[in-house]
Amino acid sequence: MRRTRLRLTTLLLAATLLPSAPALAQGLDYLDTEDMRMLYFAPGETYLAPYAATSFINSLNSQRDIFNFEPWDRVSVLLLDFSDHGNAGAYPIPRNRIGVDIAPRPPTFETTSSAERMRSWMNHEMVHLVTTDMANSNDKRARSFFRGKIRAESDHPETIFYSWLTNPRLYAPRWYQEGIAVFVETWMAGGLGRAQGAYDEMVFRSKVRDGARIYDPLGLVAEGVKVDFQVGVNAYLYGTRFITYLSLTYGPEMLSEWFIRQEGSKRSYRSEFIRIYGKTLEEAWDEWIEFENEFQEKNLASIREFPLTPYDNLADRGLGSVSRAFIDEESGTMYAAFRYQGTVAYVGSLDLATGETRRLQDVKGPMLYRVTSLAHDPDGRKLFYTADNYAYRDIMAIDLETGEEEMLLKDVRIGEIVYNRKDRSIWGVRHLHGLASLVRIPYPYKEWELVQPFDYGNTLFDLDISPDGELLSASYADVSGQLTFKVFKIEDLGREDAEPYRSFDFGQAVPESFVFSEDGKYLYGSSYYTGVSNIWRYEIETEALEIVSNTDTGFFRPLPRSDGSVVMFHYTGEGFVPASFEPEALTDVNSITFMGSEAIRLHPELAEWTQGSPSEIDLESEVTGRGWRNRQAMSLRS
Repeated sequence: MRRTRLRLTTLLLAATLLPSAPALAQGLDYLDTEDMRMLYFAPGETYLAPYAATSFINSLNSQRDIFNFEPWDRVSVLLLDFSDHGNAGAYPIPRNRIGVDIAPRPPTFETTSSAERMRSWMNHEMVHLVTTDMANSNDKRARSFFRGKIRAESDHPETIFYSWLTNPRLYAPRWYQEGIAVFVETWMAGGLGRAQGAYDEMVFRSKVRDGARIYDPLGLVAEGVKVDFQVGVNAYLYGTRFITYLSLTYGPEMLSEWFIRQEGSKRSYRSEFIRIYGKTLEEAWDEWIEFENEFQEKNLASIREFPLTPYDNLADRGLGSVSRAFIDEESGTMYAAFRYQGTVAYVGSLDLATGETRRLQDVKGPMLYRVTSLAHDPDGRKLFYTADNYAYRDIMAIDLETGEEEMLLKDVRIGEIVYNRKDRSIWGVRHLHGLASLVRIPYPYKEWELVQPFDYGNTLFDLDISPDGELLSASYADVSGQLTFKVFKIEDLGREDAEPYRSFDFGQAVPESFVFSEDGKYLYGSSYYTGVSNIWRYEIETEALEIVSNTDTGFFRPLPRSDGSVVMFHYTGEGFVPASFEPEALTDVNSITFMGSEAIRLHPELAEWTQGSPSEIDLESEVTGRGWRNRQAMSLRS
């Protein structure tokens, strides 16, 4: 349940009460099965509804197998295209609901699973329903007495107690809810997910290296989800980590027993923990922290068997989340967007000599890890960035001479923008109806042109264009979860038979932020190819890929400079710190051990949670009805 919960909850309530919500209902098609009613906007989402339905059925079948789950009532699923950033949410009160923003989602820093997004969302959100809707006889009696599941109302405080009687596990902390959802989602996807995530490993490895505080359960909910630059994401980080530890140490069977609401189980998740594990939650949490420290010290020792890459910090503190950055060598200035605790996200500059930052313009609707999509016109002295990143994106321009801001295109739904110095055009990726398309915005940026559409599940991100304007590089994700790095000749793009000029397969590791060197001979980027995010150099002519750094935390977003040095951002608990280092081709670096890998090594039964493909579901045999409402409200679909 993510940051869009309120908006999704409102829309899902309207969808659940379809007959009394004609404004939303008009134009909605529906697909019914015994366990689900799926609502979607036609015709834009018609192509996706069957796959979304089979993904739901596939997930429900898996939840039945793993947890013996039967929904209390039929689940309403609503497909939405009201945001350019993919997301999903679930809520069990007063009825079971799932909402999905169907846009592609960026895999920034590998903070999301590389598995196909619709399957991941359905698996994740269905686990939320397992942990909050599943009822034993006591809960069922309360639901029968109250004629349903009670939603707490602020105007009637007594409803909090009634709600707890009907859905007691709904009132567990977020780390509990999100941790088990991420854990189960990972193993249902065959190990693709944050329970085996390199970003999560980096966060806790860095805490151990720096002697930083690892929150206890109280500190996490009181402070850890509010003061850290990652804000609510800490619930995912800590919850997934603690639950992975429990599975590794005590096995997945005890873990499942803690989360499911069955006969004899306690209403309180804390009391149930004592009943299952024979110790308090705090005692087990302390054991996990001790284990985490020992586990990460071994990883740090393994990395340090080879010399670490020295670097010089360009700022004296972490800058929170950062966008792509650009360097103006003449003025010694770096431009980027920043988002850190206590400030409004902004596009700004950083003096490379003093480390001082200056705000240029606030970013409306910033993203968490990438803030905004940023592009730079060094000749015209302009920055371009995207606003309303969690809605329909706008493209904005900042004049670096005057500081004035201008909206170039409103609600154009284009991100991943990059500037082409050859013809002053802006290139980017447009989202619509869950599909991604490569587009071009010619100067003077009044309209956009379609260059190349992609099938569902395939998308480009982290675009760059060579200094001579002849090549376009991009990271490419396909529907199977495979990640590749591609270089195209721009003159070939737009043709049906367009093939990449160069390509490198990164497997399940994400190739991130690859950018051209000033001479156009190399591309520098980052990847967790060895389990640790380091900087890689790709020679275009020879197709040679070299690792040019060795760090014990993580290096990201490289910026090669004319003097041969590289500016990058390294991870700290305060966010990302800009630093400079000298790249050197390395022959040996060590990989790390993942806690999730240890869990499945000791408990191979986790592999039995892997689900089959939605394509194996015979949808027509499951469908009990199809239909549509009044199609006159076409404005809802545009």
